[in-house]
Amino acid sequence: MDAGVLIRERLGDVWSQAHVVQIVAGGENHGPLARRAVLAEIRSASSVDALRTLVTAGRLTGDICRCHGGPTVVVRDASGQALASASIHGYGSVSWDRSRLRNDLTVADPAGFHLFLAEHGVPHQLAMFEAPLIDRLNLYEGRPQFRPAGKAGLPYLAERGVPDVLHPMLSDVSGRQAGELPDAQVDDARRRLTAAMPSPVDRAMALLSWLGRLSAPCEATWGEGALVRRLLSDLSEADLMDASATASSAHVVMGVVNRDLYSADKGMLALAIGPALRQLFPPDRANEA
Repeated sequence: MDAGVLIRERLGDVWSQAHVVQIVAGGENHGPLARRAVLAEIRSASSVDALRTLVTAGRLTGDICRCHGGPTVVVRDASGQALASASIHGYGSVSWDRSRLRNDLTVADPAGFHLFLAEHGVPHQLAMFEAPLIDRLNLYEGRPQFRPAGKAGLPYLAERGVPDVLHPMLSDVSGRQAGELPDAQVDDARRRLTAAMPSPVDRAMALLSWLGRLSAPCEATWGEGALVRRLLSDLSEADLMDASATASSAHVVMGVVNRDLYSADKGMLALAIGPALRQLFPPDRANEA
């Protein structure tokens, strides 16, 4: 019998006995499942059924990722016994009982899967969207890695949607230098931005859009990205939530994801931009077997 058929029969048997599903820390190299920190526990029948679909519908690759993965989905029966586990290997990839089956699954609805985990408190799930968003928005860096200073850098400021009020101070420094500005200059930038945009939600939207247009990894991480995250730091979570919830631009969504890489989001921002992410990355209906 085909290996894929056997795996699906095995998963069908496992999930028919599922009583609770845990998401535990770590991947294949993190020791016994029972000793790991529990990041989330799903008990309601409807949520268990939803997760079953998210982690079993998809395409078997016939191969395995070479990393250890993590966190890990653990299916337990009514007695608490672990029936099966699947380590998570990046965006939309899981590996069921990897040491035995050795056949990763590319899930049909990766956005739905990671948003489900985020909504149940599993940390850093928005970060999983970084690579697909970089690809979709073509944010791969070229040369130069950082925006140059002076006249050569002015087109970059315009293309990135940097608020006009900040152009004079930023045109004198490179992107790399912008990420290393002293606190006094960052405070000055914050004052200028607040004067030009009194609404904190408008400022959040503008800053997130700017952050979401930066090439990765250098500019977005160490260059202007570092400056934007500092400018975002004095905005309340409520303002960021409002800006995220009304996001219609993929660049704003990317900005939220970039910020999440350096924060401890507990799923609220994932809830806010969930609809936008689902629109950007709908399920692969052809891959739902």
